[in-house]
Amino acid sequence: MNTRAATVLPWIFVALLSAALGALLARRGGDTARVSAAPVVTVVNNVLKLATVEIEVSDVLRVEEVKTFVIVDLPKSAILRLKGRVLGGFDLSHGSSVKADESARRIRVTLPHASVLAVDPAVEWFDEQSGWLNPITPDDRTRWLAWARLSVVAAARRAGLLQKSEERAASLIRDAAAAYGWTAEVTFVDAPAPVP
Repeated sequence: MNTRAATVLPWIFVALLSAALGALLARRGGDTARVSAAPVVTVVNNVLKLATVEIEVSDVLRVEEVKTFVIVDLPKSAILRLKGRVLGGFDLSHGSSVKADESARRIRVTLPHASVLAVDPAVEWFDEQSGWLNPITPDDRTRWLAWARLSVVAAARRAGLLQKSEERAASLIRDAAAAYGWTAEVTFVDAPAPVP
């Protein structure tokens, strides 16, 4: 019985040691992610902007760039799924004015033409393909994200963002004036050029 215990006991010890080592490695080898950030507020600006329309845009952008090495084409490509929001409205700090005629109960509001106030593109990298001779670099991704942002803005403009912004602003101002028994005339002008 002593010889039997002497042969079984080392195997039990090896099994316990293996289980403990496996548990320790499994805990260490799991997926871990650490994110650290140190945001710094550098400037706080006063703004005078009126957002009147928000358009949501969904699009798929396919980008392909080919680098030719001797006689061989080396492509790299990506498919980006875009879903972005674009705000249209007015920067009231440039070219806006309000004049009231109390006797006629009329106000005249002048606004600059509508512009894109903000773009919030959400980009999902759907597919990437590249090779070791022509890899996708951080500069490529930065450039492609800029293209995605421009694509979202262009789609919002084609959908009538600026015209809808002006129509909505005029309607809001007329309705607000009418609520107090006034009439409103709203005109849109080009914003004056900035002073150098």
